[in-house]
Amino acid sequence: MSTHLDRAMQHPPRIAVIGAGPAGLTAALILHRDGHRVSVYEGEASGQQRTQGGTLDLHDDSGQVALQRAGLLEAFRAVARHEGQEVRMGDPWSGEITTGGFGPEGSKDKPEIDRGDLRQLLLDALPAETVQWGHSLTELVPAQTNGHSLRFANGVQREADIVIGADGAWSKVRAALSACQPLPTGITFFEGWIERPAADIAAMVGQGSLFCFGGEEALFVQRNSRDRLCVYAALKCSSEWLDAQIAEHGMRTLVTGRYAGWAPNLRRVLEACTDFVRRPIYSLPADFHWPPRDGVTLIGDAAHLMPPVGVGVNLAMLDASDVAMALCARPDAISAMHDAEAVVCERARALMPDAIEGFQRWFITERDAPSG
Repeated sequence: MSTHLDRAMQHPPRIAVIGAGPAGLTAALILHRDGHRVSVYEGEASGQQRTQGGTLDLHDDSGQVALQRAGLLEAFRAVARHEGQEVRMGDPWSGEITTGGFGPEGSKDKPEIDRGDLRQLLLDALPAETVQWGHSLTELVPAQTNGHSLRFANGVQREADIVIGADGAWSKVRAALSACQPLPTGITFFEGWIERPAADIAAMVGQGSLFCFGGEEALFVQRNSRDRLCVYAALKCSSEWLDAQIAEHGMRTLVTGRYAGWAPNLRRVLEACTDFVRRPIYSLPADFHWPPRDGVTLIGDAAHLMPPVGVGVNLAMLDASDVAMALCARPDAISAMHDAEAVVCERARALMPDAIEGFQRWFITERDAPSG
């Protein structure tokens, strides 16, 4: 049944997607293909403003489902790195590398794609004017008549009947619905890149990813396109300690110094990185939910920010496709959104506790382990 707001909004409704990441662009593409009026607002000045991070594996039961709904599955599979699914494990102390696995379930249908390449694939399928670059949302408030008023840092104001918040960890759309903020996990990733890896380093990593767990330190290395390696040095320590150490020694010395006891071949991976970018890891509470508001919803990290355990982008894109498909399938947009929102929240509640706990187990030490 249509609500009063359904009857009052313009038809077709004006739809605003906040955030031009994989989730926001997936929602926009599905809606565009169905003939909806949709605008994507993104704070970055352009799609090339910054590197988009490392590689992503898209699962056949989530990320690939979303791409199928968006009409891009075949295009994705044509450029994805199917060989990139290989997983290797490294022993921090001996340096021994265990090779040849394809993940704990033996799955071979989670092909890899660089985050930037995935974004470009989605952008290329949308009309150029769909994404409004340089529009960083500062506030979402009720419009004077109907719908919602969007206020941006560049002084622009827009109105929309429907707002989909795909604006990530520090979502301004979420801030309009809830006072809840992400919490620090106590883990910080330091991201580095090796553009031209030496032969021995490339051979260690192989075609996929290398994982090494050493208690309060971990090392993750991913092969990206053009044979580049993305390196994550992950440390369990307080932000205050990191601030002091970086101020005294510099970031690169801090990172490499924390791995002084690791095997020489693994230390060489870190030493091959010219610089590091500090990325603290945050998470929303496992039971996070927000009070429903007609015409506004959240997807992806805005809805269920969790540690990077391999499900984030897949969940975000599936969220996006569920919300967009609901809007495409039913004329009563508000109730359709509420129903899709319930699916998004229920799915996240089922996954978040294990994701949060499992991430912490990656960094367990002997003194943390239960005795018995």
